[in-house]
Amino acid sequence: MWTSAEPPTPDLDGTDLTIGIVVSRYRWHITSAMLDLAQQTLLHLGVAPEKIHVVFTPGSYELATVAQAMITGGHYHALICIGCVMKGETRHDVVVSDAAAHGIQMVALNTQVPIVFGVICAENAQQAEARIERGIECAEVAVEMALTVRRLQKGKS
Repeated sequence: MWTSAEPPTPDLDGTDLTIGIVVSRYRWHITSAMLDLAQQTLLHLGVAPEKIHVVFTPGSYELATVAQAMITGGHYHALICIGCVMKGETRHDVVVSDAAAHGIQMVALNTQVPIVFGVICAENAQQAEARIERGIECAEVAVEMALTVRRLQKGKS
């Protein structure tokens, strides 16, 4: 039973991990900045540069398809999906963001590979730009989840 008032500090040693990053080219000024931060953070956490694989998609809707293809075609301890969906004059943003979230979740659950949802869903460019640092958090979550899943698969809690 956990009784401490503070949450446990996660292990973020990515030394022997392979991490994939799927990045939408749509809203590139946002997604490229998030990608840069995610890559820098992964390197800082010990992930070797040659074990960080980046693949691009046209938009956020396509992230899940490429994530599934990456997992099917290679060995990844975790993936990060980066995208940016902004509200427009129609409900298209709702359709795209919901499809991206559900598709990414489905791939993660079906493959048992952690996939971090790094899709910013914003009302406008200012809100999206304020969330660019989410790239750092996505990298940290990917390493933590990869290590957690690995430990659980080995039968250690």
